[in-house]
Amino acid sequence: MITVTVTRENGDPVGFKVSGHANMGEYGEDLVCAAVSAIVQTAILGITEVCHISAGVSIEEGETVCILSKDASADAIQRAGIVIDTMIAGLRSIQQSYPRTLKFRNKEV
Repeated sequence: MITVTVTRENGDPVGFKVSGHANMGEYGEDLVCAAVSAIVQTAILGITEVCHISAGVSIEEGETVCILSKDASADAIQRAGIVIDTMIAGLRSIQQSYPRTLKFRNKEV
């Protein structure tokens, strides 16, 4: 199962961690994992390349983490929040088609 943990500060998303595997196919052929990876990596690009927001990013086998810089302005947090919320919407759409592959959590800091 893939776990999506959204880190929030005062309710605003300030980062996320996506970990695990969908186990819906052989390694390298799992369409759910591929779709999740594409959405998550696009969200990271949206935050860092399109919105130009500094973020700590770690991408390893089975786990991706993106945390906004502590120096992020309120405007940057708002813009990144839109990207993160869009990512969540895309992942929830996958969850609707494959209900036993994703779960969501919020972590308040």
